[in-house]
Amino acid sequence: MRQTKKKGITLLVLLLSTSLFAASFNNIAIKKMYDDKKPEEIINSYVTDFRNDARASNPIQFGIEIPDYGSWVVNVLGKKEKETWQVELRVGVPDIPTFIYRIEYGTLKAMEEGTLNAMTAQGKAFSGDYAPMEVLEMEDFNPTEEINGEINSFSFHFWTKGFPEVIPFGADLTRQAHGVNMVLFYYQKGFRSGWLSIPPKGKVRHDPREQAMPFPMLVVSIKGDTEGEMNGKRVSLSEGNALFIPPGTTHKWWNESEEEAVEAILIMFGKGA
Repeated sequence: MRQTKKKGITLLVLLLSTSLFAASFNNIAIKKMYDDKKPEEIINSYVTDFRNDARASNPIQFGIEIPDYGSWVVNVLGKKEKETWQVELRVGVPDIPTFIYRIEYGTLKAMEEGTLNAMTAQGKAFSGDYAPMEVLEMEDFNPTEEINGEINSFSFHFWTKGFPEVIPFGADLTRQAHGVNMVLFYYQKGFRSGWLSIPPKGKVRHDPREQAMPFPMLVVSIKGDTEGEMNGKRVSLSEGNALFIPPGTTHKWWNESEEEAVEAILIMFGKGA
């Protein structure tokens, strides 16, 4: 009797373990099925929104790749149907040489949830740096500098929903570049803009490769005091002031506070920006 009871308990434990494993496996499978559908739903929400955007009057085709999930093509026809512009979405790759957005799934979700914008997701200090969202060029697609500028501008409008287009910024919405936490606002040829926060004791542009730019810059201090050097000369930028940096000027910055971050609006403009 004791042997039979022991075998019965062992069998019951085995059956329960098997059931729990199966349930766990099914939950993972269900979650995967949900995730597999989710990227296209998110992308389609941007396509639907873009049908109301004036930029959809310009025909363009491009791709979207979500690693491990699939690839889609967006075809902007540049024609109106009733009150909205015709913008199509299909599974696959573009028919013509063009550009492709490669976006990590987590980044796509963060963009949809409003915790990261597309321009910030693409931000890099150097071309070889990692970014969770990149614009890739297909074979035989050789964009000019002007076209690259138009793609930057297009990226903002396609991946920013609503009208007017609102860009939230703050410490929880950033990625790090040049040693600071940044939110990029808007890029087009000859103009770049963003918000930055230097953490306590943080340093900005201390890498010699990034200390001089070929275009002018304007730094508008909105919180705290920043110390720096321009062409080797010690300078200070206090809250409520703006500082102009001429083209070709070497500059680096740091936050001497041990407790408070400093914040500024950065505007880059002119030829090369």
